[in-house]
Amino acid sequence: MTRVRADDYGDKKQSILDRAAVLFARKGFELTTMVDVAAACGTSKSRLYHYFPGKENLLFEIVREHIAGQASELTDIVAMPISAEERFQRYVDAFVRRAAHSRDEHLVLMNDLKFLPAAHRKLVRKLETQLVDLMTGLLKEINPALMLPDKVQTPYAMLLFGMIIWTFTWYQKSGAIAPAELAARISHLFVHGFKDSGFADGCLNNGGR
Repeated sequence: MTRVRADDYGDKKQSILDRAAVLFARKGFELTTMVDVAAACGTSKSRLYHYFPGKENLLFEIVREHIAGQASELTDIVAMPISAEERFQRYVDAFVRRAAHSRDEHLVLMNDLKFLPAAHRKLVRKLETQLVDLMTGLLKEINPALMLPDKVQTPYAMLLFGMIIWTFTWYQKSGAIAPAELAARISHLFVHGFKDSGFADGCLNNGGR
């Protein structure tokens, strides 16, 4: 007989994912056990297996959910009927806000993707490539001449991604600079440069939506 799922199955599953993400981000995937996750969730190991058959399944769902949500949001932003620079600012703002809000998931994606089976890694990498392609398209619109040589297109997009992604190894949203301001400064720095940017405190150039 098929077991009927409880009405709160989805909520409990999400709670497990949230707590597992905290453990993986702070303790590391290799050192975290399903017993650790069960204890963090206030349940038994056997009960945990009702939701996830193994630790790798937990890891995959954490990173897949995080980057799939990101890809969906950023795709919608790039399709907006506004200028390329405005879409660029909104893209960076959304990326930074999601990474700040879901910092544990972001760190798990950065550090633990290598522990997934090849097929699952391929699915996640496909979504990551989608994000890079979206950014490459925006940069082409902003400065077509600069992005004309094929050989520079991916490097320019990856320079931006590196700036954002690695920031969250040290950045805390509770610090002196809020996510909206951080995003605005990243956008302005990348588009206008450092020496001649003219970016002053209090001048977010509408980047902190």
